[in-house]
Amino acid sequence: MARYHSRSDDHAGFILVVLLTGTVWAHRASMLKVEHYALIFAVVCSAIVFLAVIYKSFKRIRSWHWKPHSSAEFIDTMTGLQFEKYIANVLKQRGFMNVQLTEQYDLGVDIIADKDGIRWGIQVKRYSGLVKAEAVRQVVTALKLYGCDRAMVVTNSTFSKQAKILARHNDCVLVDGRFYV
Repeated sequence: MARYHSRSDDHAGFILVVLLTGTVWAHRASMLKVEHYALIFAVVCSAIVFLAVIYKSFKRIRSWHWKPHSSAEFIDTMTGLQFEKYIANVLKQRGFMNVQLTEQYDLGVDIIADKDGIRWGIQVKRYSGLVKAEAVRQVVTALKLYGCDRAMVVTNSTFSKQAKILARHNDCVLVDGRFYV
């Protein structure tokens, strides 16, 4: 979607001409020397440059405002690995310790983390649709391989009915997008 941009920067030259014309008109009666016009021109140009710098700086600082990382637009722009790193940071903020990502081609566990003496194997899924039972199967079957005690699946989406049933029967925690909002 195209954004509307202010064209005020395009009018700087016009504003400069108007200011100079007004200055000359106001002082037309007095016989100013060329040096005076040059001084007036330099002062007006300096003021315009100063105001333009202030305007640009303010505009740049306003664009730095912090966007919450839980917004759907932010997560939708992430790759799977970026989402895993994001969830790892959320886990750290939630009190998990020794949070580490597994190798790039994991065998069902994306993140390993400890909390309250429990070692968690966490599967992370950034999906636009339902997360199905396969995600639960992957993490539950990989627990022993990674030396984990409990399983968790984290998604930005929601879980299918079958995933919820399988998780309940395998003591797997399911966390949807509301976890990190």
